[in-house]
Amino acid sequence: MLFALARTRASLSTLREHRFVTFAVLTDTIGAGLTLPLTIVYFTLTTDVPLAAIGVLSTVGSLIALPIGLIGGALTDRFGAKASMILNNLMSAAGFALYLIAHDPVMIFAAIFLVNASERLYWTSWTAYVHDLADGRPFERWFAFLEATKAAALGAGAVIAAVTLAHGPGGLRWLVLANVVTSVAAAVVFAAQRTGRRITAATEAIGRDGRTGSFREFAADRSMRLITLGQFLIGPAMVLPNVALSVLFVQRWDMPPAVAPVQFAIATGLCALLQTTVTERVAGLHRGRLIALGAVLTALTAAPLVFLPALHGAAAWTYVVLVAVLLAVADMVYLPAANAVMAEAPHPRIRGRAIGVFQTAGSVGMALFPLTLGLLDSPVPWTLWVVTSAVFVAAAWAWHAALQGLPGRVRIASAADLDA
Repeated sequence: MLFALARTRASLSTLREHRFVTFAVLTDTIGAGLTLPLTIVYFTLTTDVPLAAIGVLSTVGSLIALPIGLIGGALTDRFGAKASMILNNLMSAAGFALYLIAHDPVMIFAAIFLVNASERLYWTSWTAYVHDLADGRPFERWFAFLEATKAAALGAGAVIAAVTLAHGPGGLRWLVLANVVTSVAAAVVFAAQRTGRRITAATEAIGRDGRTGSFREFAADRSMRLITLGQFLIGPAMVLPNVALSVLFVQRWDMPPAVAPVQFAIATGLCALLQTTVTERVAGLHRGRLIALGAVLTALTAAPLVFLPALHGAAAWTYVVLVAVLLAVADMVYLPAANAVMAEAPHPRIRGRAIGVFQTAGSVGMALFPLTLGLLDSPVPWTLWVVTSAVFVAAAWAWHAALQGLPGRVRIASAADLDA
């Protein structure tokens, strides 16, 4: 009881200290929750463009948007993570505005490109933004709190989406419009927030460890290359629920469109409730093992589909719930650890650009994954789930191997009191 009260006081203290950031995260993320589980399904329900073509458009748009992550890393190093957070919200608003008028392949491509470009910029700047807020304190504490806040907002948005879609697919456009409004509002709140990049004693110490902070040095480091590979392989985990699984449930198992936001709401609800507790419990453990465990748990959501026939009724809904729980546990275990490594492993001089490389590698994996959707229409649809499971197992190996060559301060999750 005392520990629970202490955690509650710590969370309230964090909320007060960064109330504007918290409000911006809530505003931005609740809008994402309205539409995130429906990014591919939206166009299958509102246009006559074939699923395979939508998958190709999604992949091409995502690939062309990839350089935005690298550019965003340079912008973050030059202007700070706050500027990148503002810009990514404005790009998101523009992209989802195009969703409302997209009926042909050209407009669908433009909408997907802008939304993916905003995502690439977001993931490049978000990790650096949280690192700035932590200001030398345990990264996982701040990341866990803000991720729990995001999960609560995503879950709330998904619940609203599920209720809206329960009355038919006609509400899809209202959900997209709401996301446009919240993205603009979040950009305004981030712009009003006073935050700066601080050079801490820990950062200065890293700068004196003999490394020059050059990009050539970064590229020559085996651990940095393995982190990049690990991010590439684990990237599909970010789109697995709303790309492959939601299409399977809706198009092959004949479940209602609301299944996607229901699954999403369960996963994000668990993260909102348990993220800070899980992060506290794993403090002091090897981050490589935590990330590997998360990747393996994600693989377990796809592996049974190799053998399972199409499910219906209660059996289908049971599988949806089990998948949501597994994905939530995987996220809670690996996301704080992975982002901590990406923020702390590179030299401070190139932190933004290094994070840009890592996150862009993950984005490549995310962009390529929709190409595999065509396997669902092939004579051997189960190969999609074989490939998916194998990729996540390989990600577990790459991340675990990457951390073997890094200093102890990066390998081990901070054992400092997360409530301190």
